[in-house]
Amino acid sequence: MEVQLAIEKAKTFWHIDLTGLSECLFTREVRHMGKLALEITGEPIIGNAGLAAMGELMRSSDIDSICAKRESPNYQVAVKDSLRCLGGLLAIGKVGFDHVRQFKDSEFFTTALGVGRRIPSQATLRQRFEAMSRDRNVHDAMPTCSVRMLRKLDFKPRIVSVPSFVGVRIDTDSTILDNSDTKKEGIAKGYSGVLGYAPVCSFLEGGLIVGVKLCPGSHHPLHEGTLDFHAAVRERVRKLTKAHLLWVDDAAFDDVALMAARLKAGDSFITRHNLRRERPDVLINLAMQEGRAHSPRPGKTVYTGCTRREREEIGAVRLVYEVTERTSKKGQALLLPEYTVFSVWTDLEKVSDADILRLYRDRGTCEQYFAELKSELDLERLPSGKFAVNELYFQLGVLVNNMLRVLGELLLNSGIIGLKKATRRRLRTIMQGMMYLCGRLVRHARRIVLKVASSGGFGEALVGLQRRLAQV
Repeated sequence: MEVQLAIEKAKTFWHIDLTGLSECLFTREVRHMGKLALEITGEPIIGNAGLAAMGELMRSSDIDSICAKRESPNYQVAVKDSLRCLGGLLAIGKVGFDHVRQFKDSEFFTTALGVGRRIPSQATLRQRFEAMSRDRNVHDAMPTCSVRMLRKLDFKPRIVSVPSFVGVRIDTDSTILDNSDTKKEGIAKGYSGVLGYAPVCSFLEGGLIVGVKLCPGSHHPLHEGTLDFHAAVRERVRKLTKAHLLWVDDAAFDDVALMAARLKAGDSFITRHNLRRERPDVLINLAMQEGRAHSPRPGKTVYTGCTRREREEIGAVRLVYEVTERTSKKGQALLLPEYTVFSVWTDLEKVSDADILRLYRDRGTCEQYFAELKSELDLERLPSGKFAVNELYFQLGVLVNNMLRVLGELLLNSGIIGLKKATRRRLRTIMQGMMYLCGRLVRHARRIVLKVASSGGFGEALVGLQRRLAQV
């Protein structure tokens, strides 16, 4: 009956004659098209077998606990099932409540993610999530899920090592989520002139997010509550490591109170100097007089050095500068030299100027992390018109990002997949290699078995990871 309805729809849509096709399908007669034969099958073939690992990671994160107080015996679909469904959709790059419809009759989707017998409808999913977003306790509890998951997996943040310093770095930055041509609550023009939201995220090495706050696009990163936000981030990182912490911040975080908080907590910082507060000529003249000159090519001279500046509350702070002088550009001599000034604040006294500048410039990887959130996870245009819903949705997306990063970290030391050595795997590589693995669901001897395709070693890697996660 379903095949006949599909044929009738195809006739109407494509305006072609499919007479006799139903008889062909029912009699299993195969029409050959070149060397490829097509046939409809009713076997449960899975196209996103990697969700099995996501279900185990959700269990280890104890995501059900953040909405335990919201459960009701009158609900036919549990609230925790809504969270798990949305997390599973985000893991395969599907943003929006309506995508749950295609998994309505999927036995694998419910089994892999630990969902009850019923998949919530689109309307139920949206209503339950909107109700959760009005509870600030749920917002506050979401970041702790990542910490619980990482601790159960005995995850240790990567150590940064340069002469005279060894520790864990935390990169904090802001970006703009383009939500133009919409009337969503909280969107505004940001520093780039784009209409949208301005989330602030704190990253560990490798792309793990240990702190996130979604703000309206017009908000400055140093908005009210910034000190509390950074204190909460530090508390979470302290649960993962006891190593010395190094905060690497953009010029937007050039604030004396924030630096004083870092020093009071016993941490170190490298913060870009906000040149809007003084004339660049001062640093240019200082570099010409006291800086070390280096000429990488004719027409370009780089002056580096450091000085000390008095700042309120914290006294004298080391300021490392780099001034670039160009007398020619693209082979053409300039009438007047061009100067580019770059400087950072730091409390690392024993680290060389070159290492300080290199440590700061390594934070450029944050832009790649943001780009992966926007493209691979498709978290740029958030699905709701209400700010609280989008805020909680973005936090759930951050949790899924951390889960995928964990899978990437576990794959790094695995030689099964045969990829070249790297410091991390992009989210796209993890999603295409593991989340979209094909498999077949088999029921045998009162067991449900998922037979996964090898796919160049990703299948073997998924089976190994699943066994390891099941023991956590």
